[in-house]
Amino acid sequence: MDLTDEQINRYSRQIILKEVGGIGQKKLLDSKISLVGLGALGSSTAYYLAAAGIGTLQIIDFDTVEISNLHRQILHFTKDINSKKTTSAADKLSSLNPDCTIEIVNDHITPKNSKVLLKDSDFVIEGSDNLPTKMLVNDTCINLKIPFTIAGVLRFHGQIMTVVPENMTSCYRCVFGDITEGDSSMSCSQAGVIGFVPGVLGCLEANEALKYILNIGELLTNKIMYVDLLKNRFDFIEVHRNNKCIACGDDAKDLVGEVNYGGLNSCYE
Repeated sequence: MDLTDEQINRYSRQIILKEVGGIGQKKLLDSKISLVGLGALGSSTAYYLAAAGIGTLQIIDFDTVEISNLHRQILHFTKDINSKKTTSAADKLSSLNPDCTIEIVNDHITPKNSKVLLKDSDFVIEGSDNLPTKMLVNDTCINLKIPFTIAGVLRFHGQIMTVVPENMTSCYRCVFGDITEGDSSMSCSQAGVIGFVPGVLGCLEANEALKYILNIGELLTNKIMYVDLLKNRFDFIEVHRNNKCIACGDDAKDLVGEVNYGGLNSCYE
């Protein structure tokens, strides 16, 4: 596929980068990324993926827009209150870039549908606000050998890590073990979050996806990037793969359908 004159103009500022070029832009236009959650993390992620020219963006969310979302979930406007988040998001993203095909999944991601939903993805971005969903995405992507990134935010803090199953990098369960249900900590609705924190972390998630598709730079694998925007601290914590990990270890099995992922109805923050 050759780039059209309009596409060359639209993506000119990234095409001139030696790490991208015309070949890289074609890779982006031919790629499919799945985004789980259209809340605060998903908002900035979706905007920048669509703007960059990702060919197909699958957006997965079951929730509706509430007024309390609007200080951080910038995909959604006041007029969208009570609308489905998928509908609200698709409207903005299609207007931003008609090159980007938006595939809407207006449903929960569950052990019964996660493999079907994610199987054709080149990369998956997890943007929920609950541990069970993060674990389900982790387990599903490892089983399907699809690279993915997971981020979380609270108050003024955030963390992010990327997993590439084919390279046997450490996974989310290497960090948090076999926790599958219930909340291990307070959610944003309980502890609060400043709106720009998930915006920053969502941008970092989009950056990880683009770097993987383009095969450039250094991914956040085998480490967690910890961000404290109150004190302007960016730290890295090494995470070694656990060869006894129940998801990615030497004797790991397919956990999807085998474990109970409680709390999957929580909102995607």
